[in-house]
Amino acid sequence: MPNPELIFPSYSGRTPARKVLVAACAIALAVFAFSALSSAPTAGAAIKRIELGASTKKVSPNCGSNFARDCTAEGKVTGYQVLAKGADARTFVVPFKGKVVAWSIQLAKPTRKDITENGDTHSAQLPFFNDLFGSPASARIAVLKRVQKRKKGPPRYEMVRQGPTEILNPYFGSTVHFALSKPLNVIPKQVVGLTIPTWAPAYWKPQACNVISLQGDLLDPNGCERAGKYNSWRGSRAPDKCTLGRTGEFLDNLEKSRPQQKLNSVKRYGCYYTAGRLLYTATVVAKG
Repeated sequence: MPNPELIFPSYSGRTPARKVLVAACAIALAVFAFSALSSAPTAGAAIKRIELGASTKKVSPNCGSNFARDCTAEGKVTGYQVLAKGADARTFVVPFKGKVVAWSIQLAKPTRKDITENGDTHSAQLPFFNDLFGSPASARIAVLKRVQKRKKGPPRYEMVRQGPTEILNPYFGSTVHFALSKPLNVIPKQVVGLTIPTWAPAYWKPQACNVISLQGDLLDPNGCERAGKYNSWRGSRAPDKCTLGRTGEFLDNLEKSRPQQKLNSVKRYGCYYTAGRLLYTATVVAKG
C-alpha cells in the first residue's frame, strides 16, 4: 500500500491493516426533465437543450462498501472535466448561448465504520474525508471564462457565475439533480465546472489504477495509462501544488488548496489529472 503520509490528487479510505490508503491519481447520468425550470415557450418556439457531461459510457463513483476499487474523492478545488470516454470531446464547453438551469452529481455512499472483509480491514471513509477536508460534504456549479490566453503556462479562468452551495450528505449513494432557482447565463466557449468547498465522493477512477504497494505501484499500469488518454480533468491548483498530503510541503499544498468561489476572480488551473472523472453534469437550455 502507498505511504499514507503521501496523498495524491485524490484520496483513498481503503485500508488493509488499518492504514489509510491514499491513492495516486493523475467523474453523468440520465437526462432529467426540467419542465418547471424556465418559462413556458411561446407557440412555435423551439427549445434547444444539452446535458454537458452526459456520457454513453456509464461509470460509478469509487468508495462505499465495494472495495474492488480504491476509495477516491476530491476536495477543496474547482475543477472541470476535459475528456470523458464516450462523451463529446470538449465535455463541459458551452456550445451555444443559453442558461444553465440545473446540474447533477453522482455520489457514492462512504462507509461510516471500519469494515473487515477477507482478512483486510478497510478504514471508515466518511470520518477520513471529514478530517482531511472538513464537513459536511458540499458542492456547487460554476461558470468559468478563459482569460489571458496569450500567457504561457496553464490556462487561467475567471469565475463569472456560480450556483448556491449544496450539502451532499443526505444524497450519498444516489444521483441528485439540483434545479437552479436563478439559472446561470452562459455563452459559447465558457466552461461549466464543479466547485467542491469541502469534499465530494463523486469521483471515478478505474480499478487498473488501484495502488498496491507502499511504493505506489499500480495494479495495472498499462490499463491505467490507457484510461488516462480518454479521461482527464483540470483543477484550480498551481502547477507545483498538485500533490497534497499531511506532512512537509504536501501538507502545505493541502492547506493552500482553495476552490475558486470569488466572483470575477482569476485563477490558474495548473493541475491536469488523468485516469479520473468528476461525476457531474450541467443542463443548458436555449430557445432556437
